[in-house]
Amino acid sequence: MADLAIDTSTSFLSLAIVKEDLILYEKNIYSLKLHSILLPKEIEKALEITKEKIERIFVAIGPGSFTGLRVGLSLVKGIILFSKIQVIGVPTFDGLAYNLPIEGKLFIIMRYRLSKAYYGVYRAEDKKWIQEKLGVAEIEELPTLVTKEKVAIVKEQNYNEIANMFQNPIFITPRAFLLTIPGRERKPSKTEELNPIYIEPSEAEKIKGI
Repeated sequence: MADLAIDTSTSFLSLAIVKEDLILYEKNIYSLKLHSILLPKEIEKALEITKEKIERIFVAIGPGSFTGLRVGLSLVKGIILFSKIQVIGVPTFDGLAYNLPIEGKLFIIMRYRLSKAYYGVYRAEDKKWIQEKLGVAEIEELPTLVTKEKVAIVKEQNYNEIANMFQNPIFITPRAFLLTIPGRERKPSKTEELNPIYIEPSEAEKIKGI
């Protein structure tokens, strides 16, 4: 039995099959808006190659792309509807943090609109990344929010504009298998509890609220 990890919260489609601490299969694709087309095929391909039965699914729940998150969560809900597979929702930034060695403090930035970005602040404690804050800010405000943290920037579209605001930023991309590190300490989610973290409402939701 193995675990399937899925991250569709950015322009990258990332999935992995992990058995204990061994990565049996990993695929990371810069697919923009093609997640809904590629994800089912990529999962099928991964299962054919590894010949593994899935015991748990770790899925990124955001913050991130509104459309991407809906694609990943909708597919996972469909899979578990007729199976006994457990699903564990993991905040996207909790997985992203493990791109870096666990030491000091970390400030992660992910652009999601022309003028705004999500950010997460983490500290190293007991060989784990602990989230201190998760928020959203105008891009021009980001330098004022950083104190002594290392800055890691997710390679989303136009990320270089943000990178130019900092000295020696670190560039990272989602890797789905990293979700399993913080995810193993989380309890399985019920289907009705498996909701995306948006922080801000989508444009469609804002229009409905008018």
